[in-house]
Amino acid sequence: AEMASTSRPSVSASAMSYLLLVMVRDYHEKGEAGRARLETMGAQLGARLAERYTKDRARFTEHTEVVLWTCKEFWQETFGKRVDNLKTNNRGVYVLTDVAFEWMSGLRPFGGDTEEASWALMMGYAESYGSFAGGVVRGALESLGLRCAVSAEPTCGAVTTGAEEFKPLGCKFTVRLAAGLGFGGVA
Repeated sequence: AEMASTSRPSVSASAMSYLLLVMVRDYHEKGEAGRARLETMGAQLGARLAERYTKDRARFTEHTEVVLWTCKEFWQETFGKRVDNLKTNNRGVYVLTDVAFEWMSGLRPFGGDTEEASWALMMGYAESYGSFAGGVVRGALESLGLRCAVSAEPTCGAVTTGAEEFKPLGCKFTVRLAAGLGFGGVA
């Protein structure tokens, strides 16, 4: 019985990786309109996941509770680990950093005539993955009462020549709460 429980997550992770790969590839080719659609689909998924993960939990009463829950529990369930770093300016802006973002772990420089062109292609695809993931985060936060905008910026560690030295891509999510609103979007 234990064998089945340990093999199940890897099957789910590989299925999710393939789904993301195909979805991002198809919408990436549509440029900005494709990234906007990825963000919208991500928001729908994030809202459903947050509702599922919080159905047996008491309702949140403060912004910080929602953000901390998102960084710990939601991130663990959705992305396989907790956020590596959370910063805030205490004025409605939160920066969540994942230094090795699981959904981008398979991306490598590819297809360019030069090394720089290959990196540019990879980072373009990383932005599309970030659009979907940012939508997931926005959808989760909004379903829990925080009206916000979320931007995702792929990050890359230092890389020396050779594939064995490649560091996985990270992602920095900037959450901006809607101005002038209290919890749940009420002024």
